[in-house]
Amino acid sequence: MSYASPWKIHDDGFEEIIGAEPKLEVLLEVKEYPFAHEAGVFIQERNELFITSNRIQEEVGNPKVQITKITLPSENQEIKREEIHCDAIQMGNGGVNYQDGILFCDQGSRATPSGLYKMATTPPYATEEVLTSFHGRPFNSTNDVVIAKDGSIWFTDPIYGFEQGYRPKPRLPNQVYRYEPRTKAIRVVADGFGRPNGICFSPDECVVYVTDTDWIHGDGSMDGTRPSSM
Repeated sequence: MSYASPWKIHDDGFEEIIGAEPKLEVLLEVKEYPFAHEAGVFIQERNELFITSNRIQEEVGNPKVQITKITLPSENQEIKREEIHCDAIQMGNGGVNYQDGILFCDQGSRATPSGLYKMATTPPYATEEVLTSFHGRPFNSTNDVVIAKDGSIWFTDPIYGFEQGYRPKPRLPNQVYRYEPRTKAIRVVADGFGRPNGICFSPDECVVYVTDTDWIHGDGSMDGTRPSSM
């Protein structure tokens, strides 16, 4: 299924990326639950895409997020979908290619910490904890992550999990962090946000962009006076 492109172009350079006649094509639909929400980590050598679902409410106070691997269609095979069951990452959200695997933000639960977790991209999808606290204080609900050219890890940590009822009361402000894996040093690089969410660098890494989605809160309430910006 294809649609006419709805792209709204703010920089002429984007036309070089999408070409003269861009199209949107639905590759896969899952009606049982909102399976395609965040992450979108592409493994080029195997033509695989890893995504995280939106929150799935299986029982009151105990939601989960489903990690899915999609093998994209090629000349020799059709599209395939595999649900990955990873006990260590119950509420995965943003993710990024990292070393030989994927670095996920796990929003955590009332019983498990929020933080950064590395998962292998091949079965049995071995997972290891990377970081779960800021000098002993637990993160709120780590949301999105990006890796700088120097190897440092930058990530956001809003309070959505508490507002949605599956995380304890926050012990940290809504902040953006930088973690240096080699030295284990971590520091706050930006604060003053309502709900810091997505994060990415400019190509030269002189600018880091952070979206603030404070306009809508985790409980579903909206406040038009709050930020909805980058």
